[in-house]
Amino acid sequence: MARLKNEKKRQTILETSKMLFSQHGFFNTSVSDIVHETGFPVGTIYTYFRNKEEIIQSIVEEGWQEFRRDLVQSVDGRNNSLDRLRIVIDVFLPRLLEDLDFINILLSEAIQYTRIEEKIDELTSIVSSIIPAAGLPFNRSQLEAGLMVYFLGILNAARIARSSSVGVTIADIMSFTRITIEQSLGVMLGPTPVKEPMSTPTSS
Repeated sequence: MARLKNEKKRQTILETSKMLFSQHGFFNTSVSDIVHETGFPVGTIYTYFRNKEEIIQSIVEEGWQEFRRDLVQSVDGRNNSLDRLRIVIDVFLPRLLEDLDFINILLSEAIQYTRIEEKIDELTSIVSSIIPAAGLPFNRSQLEAGLMVYFLGILNAARIARSSSVGVTIADIMSFTRITIEQSLGVMLGPTPVKEPMSTPTSS
């Protein structure tokens, strides 16, 4: 029972820090702010994390590994490359875009702690591995560059759409993404294959 209680405290620290980092920025959020919002003594914060940098690293790494694990599990066993690509576009990306706080942190000024370049490398490796290179109008490095542009563009567009009144929705962004990917690859994706939904993302 004590172990579960400790994990709850750790998750509360991560959830609260995630919200504060997203709303105010990493460098504008202090450990004192986290103490104030959680109601925990400062010693409790340092029991679980050595410093603020370790908190943001835990938020990003644990959250990303969950997204990545679910993506790999969702495409695993799908022999058809188009089925696998549909899952990435119609299941994985929309789920990622639901977590605005996570997106804000990934794209924040604390990029040296979020290591977003590693996340992009991992995602492009997964996606490029399921797209047949034969017949594509560009080479593999161009494909990976395009995937990076799509990924960063989608994240930024989602952040703007969800935090302003530009009149563009996440559904609009994903619809446009789907169409442009179909045209770029010269394929028709069709309906998404039936698949168990990905697990609900945790706060970290």
